[in-house]
Amino acid sequence: MPAHPTSPSARRTLAALLYEVLLTAAVLLAIATLLTPLKAVLGASPLAELLFRLLLAGLLFAYYGWCWVKGGQTLAMKTWRLKLVRADGAALDWPLALRRYLIALALFVGVPALAYAGWSRSLGESAPFWLALVWLPLPFIARGIDPEKRSLHDRLAGTRVLWLGKK
Repeated sequence: MPAHPTSPSARRTLAALLYEVLLTAAVLLAIATLLTPLKAVLGASPLAELLFRLLLAGLLFAYYGWCWVKGGQTLAMKTWRLKLVRADGAALDWPLALRRYLIALALFVGVPALAYAGWSRSLGESAPFWLALVWLPLPFIARGIDPEKRSLHDRLAGTRVLWLGKK
């Protein structure tokens, strides 16, 4: 029996994350496909690229935010019987969903991108590999040392993922 029966196992969390990555890639591909004509109209300017990326991030938040606020579960979370709640167990509201999204975005995309931009000059071609190898597991390693078994982004956002148990 796990020390925290309401916390999902590391294996279940990783499986749900991998499924979430596949679904997110599909959602991003669909959104990007729909927005490509807009990008062609705007041209290849840096401002157009920034707007395109912000729009992608905003639409992705709409997906995650809706899922988290309306039931606490994305499709992957439903499949693996996980539910996202506030640290006190209550349902998320939109501001907290946005906070969690932005923290996760910063941890998984922002910090590695900034570090890559700075390190790529000194580390050369292998920088992306080493950066991913070192940085990306950190939020989940934090789960192993957290007394409540929360990932770093959940701890910082004030949320937690619960395992709903077997049907």
